[in-house]
Amino acid sequence: MKNNTTIIYLTGKPGVGKYTIAKALASDYGFIICDNQLINNPIFELLQYDGYTKIPDFAWDSIARIRTEILEFLVKVPQNSCVLTNNLYENNGDRALYEQVNKMAHLRGSIFIPVRLLINEQEHLKRVVQTERRARWKSIDPKYVYDKEPLLSIDPPYLLELNVSKLSAGKAAKEIVSHITSLKLKKDYTL
Repeated sequence: MKNNTTIIYLTGKPGVGKYTIAKALASDYGFIICDNQLINNPIFELLQYDGYTKIPDFAWDSIARIRTEILEFLVKVPQNSCVLTNNLYENNGDRALYEQVNKMAHLRGSIFIPVRLLINEQEHLKRVVQTERRARWKSIDPKYVYDKEPLLSIDPPYLLELNVSKLSAGKAAKEIVSHITSLKLKKDYTL
């Protein structure tokens, strides 16, 4: 099965602008947003997450079950292009999550485009501590700016690494769509 839809997977540390770029992809290009907060927030709200406190392991187990249900649902509705977001580190759990999203895209016959968002420290610090992030139960802890834990390495030829330090969300969305368009024009592109 192959269709003309795309799954964009925006990855990067908290506060780099994943959701803001996802909103630009939705408003300017018609993508449906499946932001990680859509999945996390039922649990975060019940915990009354304060943006700093460590999330207990049992909460992540519940979030994983919610995520699995949503990804299975997305396989059943392959007619829309979607943009998903997440913070993925180089560890077994995040690798498994990445593969789960990749599998979902392939099962629905969509093109899978991972995008790693990068940012400089100064701009990241300005973004991650913005108080409006709390309204969506997001972390506002500046420790993420200085965190040196490596992001998940992604090797497929369709990966786009995008430094968003000086890019507006609209320009970042445009670059992502341009990348997808160029891949679709290549004759060797396969799912």
